[in-house]
Amino acid sequence: MLDIALVSLIQDMSEKAGVEGTIQYWLRVGENLAKRMGKEAYMGWPSFNVALREGRTAFSIEGNVVALTDLAITDIDGDVVGYIYALEKCVFEPTILRVRYSVGQLPKADKQIADEYNMTYRNIAVCNFCIIHVKFREEVARNITIAGQPLEALHLANRGFTGDTKIDEENLNKIGINREYVRSLLRNYACVFALVMKGARLKGEVNEE
Repeated sequence: MLDIALVSLIQDMSEKAGVEGTIQYWLRVGENLAKRMGKEAYMGWPSFNVALREGRTAFSIEGNVVALTDLAITDIDGDVVGYIYALEKCVFEPTILRVRYSVGQLPKADKQIADEYNMTYRNIAVCNFCIIHVKFREEVARNITIAGQPLEALHLANRGFTGDTKIDEENLNKIGINREYVRSLLRNYACVFALVMKGARLKGEVNEE
């Protein structure tokens, strides 16, 4: 009942604060939630990935996030500077299902907000709730260090409830991963993102220089 009311609130917010105002609100929600999670420090990637698997890191609040350890990201010297991660099931999926079964469809503001975000910020949102996820991950990454280095979140792909997808070509090129491979991951996961050490010289970024 309450989560259905929350979805109804999205339409109300967009009508009173405008689409951009709603985007700014969701950005603040993601940022403030990340700040409340606090800072974390790990000796290396293995210890971080174990913490993730056991639900002991801020990223675990989103649900079951899987470390795809066969997809290590290396820098120009061949050192491992990150990994690709995937969220098995969006935390908002149960809410979306209940709305569809009880009301019939999401409010029209959902698509309006996502479309405006995609045009203004980055073309990755499949629904308005993606805005919270993206901002949350970006801020959490800044609060986590591995071997003394802060992290950076690079969003790669999202799959919507109806099967529509969004893929960030720029970020794929940075880490040198194939688009079709990432698309195949969306068969089993709701979204895919990378965590890399901030400032690492990725092969794709060097090739752009």
